[in-house]
Amino acid sequence: MPDAPLRDALADEVTALKAHMQFGLVYERHLPETVALAVNGGLRVDDQVRLRTNPQSEATFRVASIRGPRAVIADESGKTTTAPIADLLVVRRFGEPIYPTLTPLGAIKRSTARPYHAVINGENYHALQLLLHTCARQVDCIYIDPPYNKPERPDWKYNNSYVDATDNWRHSKWLSFMEKRLRLAKGLLKPDGVLIVTVDENEVNHLAVLLEREDLFRDYLRYMVTILINPKGTAEANFGRVEEHAIFCVPNLERDVIARTAPPEDAPDAALTAESDDDDPGDDGIWVRELPPSGALRLPSAVARELGVNGAGTPVEITVRDGVAELRAADEPDEVNDEREEEDDEKQGFSVLHLRRRGAESSFRKERWRQFYAIKVDTRARKVVGIGPLLDIDAPYRRNARHGDIIDIYPIDEDKNERVWRYGRDTMQQYIDAGEIRVATHSPNKPQPYTLNHWKPREGPRMQRIRTVWWRTSHDAGTHGTTLLSRLLGTSRPFAFPKSLYAVRDCLEAVVRERKDALILDFFAGSGTTLHATCLLNAADDGRRRTILVTNNEVEEKLAKRLQREDHFPGDPAFEEHGIFEAVTRPRCEAMLTGKRPDGTRIPTGKKYQYLDGRPFAQGFDENCEFFRLDYLNPDKVELARAFDQLHPLLWLRAGAQSPRPKKLPQTRGFALVESSGYAVLFDEAAMPELIVALRDAPSITCVYLRTDSDDAYAEMCELLGPGIITERLYGDYLDSFRRGVRQAP
Repeated sequence: MPDAPLRDALADEVTALKAHMQFGLVYERHLPETVALAVNGGLRVDDQVRLRTNPQSEATFRVASIRGPRAVIADESGKTTTAPIADLLVVRRFGEPIYPTLTPLGAIKRSTARPYHAVINGENYHALQLLLHTCARQVDCIYIDPPYNKPERPDWKYNNSYVDATDNWRHSKWLSFMEKRLRLAKGLLKPDGVLIVTVDENEVNHLAVLLEREDLFRDYLRYMVTILINPKGTAEANFGRVEEHAIFCVPNLERDVIARTAPPEDAPDAALTAESDDDDPGDDGIWVRELPPSGALRLPSAVARELGVNGAGTPVEITVRDGVAELRAADEPDEVNDEREEEDDEKQGFSVLHLRRRGAESSFRKERWRQFYAIKVDTRARKVVGIGPLLDIDAPYRRNARHGDIIDIYPIDEDKNERVWRYGRDTMQQYIDAGEIRVATHSPNKPQPYTLNHWKPREGPRMQRIRTVWWRTSHDAGTHGTTLLSRLLGTSRPFAFPKSLYAVRDCLEAVVRERKDALILDFFAGSGTTLHATCLLNAADDGRRRTILVTNNEVEEKLAKRLQREDHFPGDPAFEEHGIFEAVTRPRCEAMLTGKRPDGTRIPTGKKYQYLDGRPFAQGFDENCEFFRLDYLNPDKVELARAFDQLHPLLWLRAGAQSPRPKKLPQTRGFALVESSGYAVLFDEAAMPELIVALRDAPSITCVYLRTDSDDAYAEMCELLGPGIITERLYGDYLDSFRRGVRQAP
């Protein structure tokens, strides 16, 4: 009999076990993550601080009192000393309330018709909290290239210290680091928004399991694309690694979210790509740009080398078996008809499909007996002239029967299996009448002596589902990452391991090719490749896509130690000028937009993009961009309405950054309209009637920011504005968002 007391006791034990044990992917989520901030948002008594001039020390102090430009600070034992406030860094633990804003650093304007990209220098966790206030559920694509956590090359910090191979908790710290940011990032995506994360072998397995967490991306479809980025291979032990991975998290909407694309022309296998049609989505065929009726393919040089044949132009016969293309030297056909060669323009714009089905069980006669019949070929004219009668499922037939110059061709494979044609008789006859069913090769010793193809006209460029292995010369990170960046900036190796511009472009295109107004976010922006790739996409189709980049201004470890020995510390201009944002991200963005290097010289005109018909680097792009620093506000000043100018960039960004940001808004009328950027601000509740009248003549305005302390007044004003207007209450909505600490999506 069941032992009820024992069952209850076991249930209690399991409950207790679950309370303090983790199952599945286990790592230390309780590890605190902190950031040391400059004292530009005000210093308060009881704040935790560190000494800026002693960055190697992890010691923290409590602010006991503030005396003008100096503060009295106490260590853990209670011993006090004084220090200049300018030499202190405020230590914030993630999850504690912070009040972020954006301080403008300058802008580039090259177009009157395009919105502004934003490049932010700051801690990306706090930047994500800020963006959740301004851009929740607005982002079409998040592309990130987080630290790869390589043990031999520490390139990221946890709690202000580099994580290297000696840290036994490096995987746990990396997972905790990523989890916090991914949870915030998910709240920024639109319902059909896509997350792309690039990663290498050090964390790919951990990341894949992390993404499956219920509170992250479990309800998304996840795909891993393998990208060849280093054809030469690494110098690591045992194997020369050539690839990295891009994990795509795609919402499961029961429709395609990833755009189809044209086959890449620079892939070694570009001439051979799978083709599917509506009649049989799983049946492979061959798409070619110049396949003569003989069935021989003239290979490009790169393909010829990979296949070990003697150079470009080698004629190769193609056979596809179960989705695999086999190539061998083509034999001259037994019957030669010089008149059957066609002009090049007749070979363009077709998908060439093998007429006999191959592969699955559904391609056999017993499965689709109505598609088993003779196709009549005139052997002298090498032309399809008709079809034979419908046969019952077990009816006998004469294979390759001749009637003068006419031969009956049945769909028999090389193993003499009775297959079926791609179409039923009526459809086949229509294609024959249209001249689309053509004779390819003649192989008299095969069960089916003539190969027949359907030359199916294509409307527009041929599109296909994107494959999950990318082998393209343009994805070489050495040539199109490191070397390209050096050419832009005029310096050698300014940044370690930048991504290939074209690899990032192709990742983005997979998501936003059909979204010309997409918002793209990269909060591990590094050298700024994502903005550069977005400009390539916009230039190709006149898109208005915009990006928000977030990077820090971290200084490489060895250089930072040298600068500190020279008495240059974080916050000093002589130190900060060597950080990622100041030395790489901003200069790269400025150079690629303007066509000029940081020293003011024009990028050599011989440097050209692989896309855009060889557009010179020196031409730049007709795009706009504003640079910001992530700063922190004193909430008391915000509540007293003394920080509008500091918050104004957030209002502009939330409205879409559609035009140059006004440096200051006049408040004389009690309200201000910024029609070019699509927003208005009400400073005085008494001016609400005048604002309503003004909005009637300003249809471009979609966001209105309302200054009021009354919930009832705010609700009444929202009702007057109507449902088509996005509203925010100044300054209560901002303060409420960040008083809660960790800001989640609404």
